[in-house]
Amino acid sequence: MAEQTHPAIADPNAESARPAGRTPKRYARLPPLYKAMIWTSFLINVVLLIIIGVLAGVLLTNRGQVVGLAGNTTTFAANNLSELQDVVTQLEGATIRTTIPLSQPLSLAGKGIFVPVDQVTEVRLTQPVPLVLSGADIDLGNGNLLRANNINLTLPEGTPLQIALKMDISLDSVTIPVQLDVPVSIPLAETELGPQFQRLGAIVGRLVNPISPLLPMPKTPPDSSKP
Repeated sequence: MAEQTHPAIADPNAESARPAGRTPKRYARLPPLYKAMIWTSFLINVVLLIIIGVLAGVLLTNRGQVVGLAGNTTTFAANNLSELQDVVTQLEGATIRTTIPLSQPLSLAGKGIFVPVDQVTEVRLTQPVPLVLSGADIDLGNGNLLRANNINLTLPEGTPLQIALKMDISLDSVTIPVQLDVPVSIPLAETELGPQFQRLGAIVGRLVNPISPLLPMPKTPPDSSKP
């Protein structure tokens, strides 16, 4: 079988046949698309460097204003974070205080309530009252007593009488009209909102505590509600 050889290897005089003084090309030709991408990347980098240079010049020219703005920004953030923590803390310990008007009749029927009465009181007759007495003693004065089997008397209107009252008065038929203002004081921690405010405080603490050392936190939290 005949042996196949590469043309460059088979012809040792090929190199010597090239014209003297010319150096063979050692680079590969790039497709136009790759060239366009390289030039585009180069131009973008140049534009970015120009923008960075302009921004650096503006910052250096107005460095005083930039420093003041940065200081105002950190102070603004610190004040708002401090007030937010203070608001959450006050909500956790807040108490609902209000007055509830109550207007409702209160019936005592079936409650078994009795009023004991045991006293002597004076009454006056509003009309004549006839009396029939048996075996009564009549004091005529000067030691003269008269005992009568039957006496018919009529007490005139306006006669004062001493009456001893001793009884239990039932209040089943009484209805009391109740109209009053009831003060109410409810701590939020004892309501269903208490655990939710605790969760909110924990979330705010996790957000604020890591960055508070980097900010000028005020000693006294501000109050935005005050002018």
